Amino acid sequence: MRRRRRIHMLAMGLIGVICAFIAVTTVSYHVQMTELKGQVEAKQATLAQLNSEYVSLNAKKENSVDLNEVEDYAKNVLGLVKMDRSQEEYLELQKTDQVEVNEASSGVDKLVSSFVKSFNAILSFLR
Repeated sequence: MRRRRRIHMLAMGLIGVICAFIAVTTVSYHVQMTELKGQVEAKQATLAQLNSEYVSLNAKKENSVDLNEVEDYAKNVLGLVKMDRSQEEYLELQKTDQVEVNEASSGVDKLVSSFVKSFNAILSFLR
């Protein structure tokens, strides 16, 4: 009878250990699942925020000013037209070194000077 009681106690103890192991394992899995669910929710919140930012930036891009629209507005509303090459004027900027021409110089010097200036203007126009 004692032996039977020991076997019975041993069996109960073994069943208790198995039950405790199953309980600890189950709790551990639930803890891990809860942590993973929290991480998934955090990632989903980040994804939603990034999607919202994407939509906002896409809308900004679509609403940005298009140069074709600006050109169309300038032509049709303001009545502006592009300049012709013939309308362009080139200016010679004053240089630090200057030569003073005496007013008493001959007409030939003035003619040559005028020719050189005209030639320079034509060259700059062709560039």
